[in-house]
Amino acid sequence: MRELFCIFLSVSSVCFPAYGQECCQEFLESRIAKSDKRYSTFKYALSLLEERNAKVLVETGTARYGSKNCSGDGCSTLIFGNWAIAHGAKVFSVDIDRSAVGAAEIAVLIAFSKEEYLKGTIKIVCQDSVSFLNDFDRKIDFLYLDSYDVDLNNPYPSQEHHLKEIIAAYPHFSQNCIVMIDDCDLPFGGKGKLVIEYLLERGWTIAASEYQTILVKN
Repeated sequence: MRELFCIFLSVSSVCFPAYGQECCQEFLESRIAKSDKRYSTFKYALSLLEERNAKVLVETGTARYGSKNCSGDGCSTLIFGNWAIAHGAKVFSVDIDRSAVGAAEIAVLIAFSKEEYLKGTIKIVCQDSVSFLNDFDRKIDFLYLDSYDVDLNNPYPSQEHHLKEIIAAYPHFSQNCIVMIDDCDLPFGGKGKLVIEYLLERGWTIAASEYQTILVKN
């Protein structure tokens, strides 16, 4: 495995923790319109991160188009990265596609200052997500699953891959972990069908169910 370099976001383009939630709301709105299919669930996820004092955020599938297609792709690496710097947290973003990793790194450098570069607030890794999660050595407070595009003519490979991710990550969950899955409001359950079933069977609750689904364990 070759782990690509880390990116740290400086406070020059985000707010200080005392104003973190308001700042992150503004940052979200600067990337995604309120009418966007992901807006309300991203907003709710940020409030849950605040409420549960999340410190370790992990996403599978990085912002592969950088900041060029926030409406279509979500720009999650930037949104969660902005929240992390404002709240003293860390984001780990993993993607098997080296070009996607490169695009995400460039987007972070463009969106935020390079003054505190290489300090590890956002770590973007080029690796298979399942092996990455299996070997992860921290407690996960937030997991965002968005790694394998769903084919509506054959959704099972994507659903099965995301199930493998949740099984790999589950032993590393903190007590108050939040799980969020992209592309769920699609035919056949989109990406999240098997993950949602897996978590519901283990006592989790659906906190939001729109284009993205958010689950928590009380």
